[in-house]
Amino acid sequence: MMEYVTLLLILGGLGLAYLSLPVYRLWLSVALGLVYFIWGLLSHKNQLHWQIVLEYFSLSLLGVALLIFMSLRA
Repeated sequence: MMEYVTLLLILGGLGLAYLSLPVYRLWLSVALGLVYFIWGLLSHKNQLHWQIVLEYFSLSLLGVALLIFMSLRA
């Protein structure tokens, strides 16, 4: 439970920075994706399989791509 609170606080802080600092949106998008990917790997460190790695990688890549395209549109 505590790891989800930690993830929420970190992603929430980066999300607020993403919204308030438009100059750094590209880097903050990549940071959000990396944090989510690394958190996924660390939360499954006891039962880490390549399917889990691929799942977290693809979801973080999708999120980064969406954030970058939305910031280019704004």
